[in-house]
Amino acid sequence: MNTNISSRRVLVLEDLTRPREWLVEQVMQAFGPATLVDAATNLGDARALVLAHSYALALVDWELPDGNASALITWLCMNRPATITVVATIHDDDERVFAALRSGARGYLLKSQRNELVQAQLKGIDLGQPPLSPAIASKVLNHFRQPAASARTAGSGSGSHMPADEQLSARESEVLGLIAKGYKNAEVADKLGLTPSTIGTYVRDIYQKLGISSRAQAALAADRLGLVGAGSRT
Repeated sequence: MNTNISSRRVLVLEDLTRPREWLVEQVMQAFGPATLVDAATNLGDARALVLAHSYALALVDWELPDGNASALITWLCMNRPATITVVATIHDDDERVFAALRSGARGYLLKSQRNELVQAQLKGIDLGQPPLSPAIASKVLNHFRQPAASARTAGSGSGSHMPADEQLSARESEVLGLIAKGYKNAEVADKLGLTPSTIGTYVRDIYQKLGISSRAQAALAADRLGLVGAGSRT
């Protein structure tokens, strides 16, 4: 796929001045000075821009003053499928990485990288290469391998283990599905009318039953069980 970004419009969403200017500079270095770049400092301004213009590329920070970028990414994925949305952030933890990718982000770049590497990853978009920082690519690959290893371990022994979907109660499945969509424990509690400590107990039991230890693994398990296809976080 050749997006020819250099002849089109790019959106940069970043609330801090210096990182925003740095991202714009990386875009200009990667695609040339003729590239038209619009900059937004919050989700509200970004929504107005994506309604008014079509973008070849959107570089978005994950944590903004008015929330995280999950809903915006999902909207772009559904309503502007030609826009390649890439998260550009300092955060590399499992929860944010997998929440961003499940929202529909097609790349995840760490702002701590050298300029040359960021520019190379941006240039690769025109060649159909997903822009993933090496550390993020390794994280994704490792988490796809770990559930398989857990399943092999669970399958050994007496053979008395139940399938994962039979282990979980209806409430546990509901909690797992919400976690997979990026909700934190307090938000899940609010949606289900329960206390955060009760949700914490559910999460602990889910992890124990499925043999997992992180939210990234929980998201993958929920996907295998068909618990995340009913909708996305809004």
